[in-house]
Order: sequence, then C-alpha cells, then structure tokens
Amino acid sequence: MLLIPSSLRLFGYFFLDSFFKVCGRFTQLFFFSIFIFFSFSAYNFLNAKESIRISKIEPALADDLSKVEDYLNNIQNLSANFVQQTSGNPAKIEGKFYLSRNKDSAGKMRIEYLSKPKILIVVNGAVLSYVDIELDEISRLSTNTTPASLLTRPNISFAAKDIEIAGLDKSGEFLTIALRKKNRREAGEFRLTFRINPTEFVKMEVLNDLEQLISVKLSEINLETKIPDRLFVVKSQEN
Repeated sequence: MLLIPSSLRLFGYFFLDSFFKVCGRFTQLFFFSIFIFFSFSAYNFLNAKESIRISKIEPALADDLSKVEDYLNNIQNLSANFVQQTSGNPAKIEGKFYLSRNKDSAGKMRIEYLSKPKILIVVNGAVLSYVDIELDEISRLSTNTTPASLLTRPNISFAAKDIEIAGLDKSGEFLTIALRKKNRREAGEFRLTFRINPTEFVKMEVLNDLEQLISVKLSEINLETKIPDRLFVVKSQEN
C-alpha cells in the first residue's frame, strides 16, 4: 500500500511524475524519481527501435555482457558515492548509494541525498520506502513493477522475460547497455555503463520528459565492507 505524504496527497500517486517536474523541493530527485518510481521517458538509444536479441550479438560484445551479468550477480555488498548532474545545469548533487544482494531472495538498496532537502529511498525486498527526513514522512509501494527490481532481483539476466536490450555501445574500456521493459516499451529506455577489465559499475543515465539527460556517476565503490542491515530499515526521524 502506498502511503502518500501530506505534501503529495493532493496530487495522488499517478500524478507524482508531474509533481516532480514542477515542485522545486524535489527537483534534485529527477533521476531516482524516474529510476525507482516510474518507467523512463522515451528516447532512442543508437536509434534502436527494435530490441537486440542476445543470440545476434557479436561474440566480443556477448562476452562483455556476460562479464557484466557475472559482476552484478556476484555483488553481495556495494557502497559508493554518487554525483548527479542534469544537462544544461552546472549544479552537482551528491549522495550515497548502497546495494546489498544475495542469491536466495530479493536484495536491498539505499539511496541518500546528502544536500537539502534530505531525502532517503530504501528498497527492502518487495517494498520501497521514500522518506522525506525534514518532514518526517514516509511513503511505501511495491517494487515489483519498478525498474529498481532489476538490480535487486536474486538473478540478474539481460535475457530475462520482462526486459530487453535496446542498444549496446562499446567505447574503449566502457560498455553502455540500454534497457527497457518489454511490457512498457513506449516508456523508453535507461542506460547502465560499466568499465570492462576489470568490470566496475560506473554510471546510470536517463532522459526525462523535459529532454534533459540526467547522469548519476558512481565513485569510491566498495565491494568488501558488509553493509549493516539497519541501513535498510526505515524508521521515522531518520538521522
């Protein structure tokens, strides 16, 4: 059940995407509001209108794609800093990103925006919690139909029945994968960029309805330190 905070209740859940566009308080959340709450604004990556069948991918790219799958599936703990930037806007927004995974059940994710307004997003299993720390308000919804489920599912496969590859781009040591939901192709695509050899998660990108490219770059990635379970438990008055 989604609990709409009082600041959003007038608009209702199905109008939240429009609300994010016009409400200055949440402008910084363009990326994660799209990445987690909604499917993505339509744009063509590499002008690809049809999906790319994995069986048709050239061997070198298929090998890189397999390396990325193995990398993601072997993640147990990933913590990183991120910098979010929107095209045409020099402002940079910083935050912390946490991903905890295991092969037996749905994973967990935590996104902290460090600048005001302080916002926290937590995915724990099938439940996503959106926390406005300053207003001490929490909203919850199921992650089953959100793009967030890609990174938290027990087995990540680019051949999964519910997603398709819309584009692949290999530039030097970097591989960019454009993905979209099969049942929501009209909603558009999002990009995940990885460094290959050694494999490392580098960046996520989307294009919003205002034709702005939102980029989230990860840095200081830590795969060794266990993330405390308490970080994925949402309580009121988060500190």
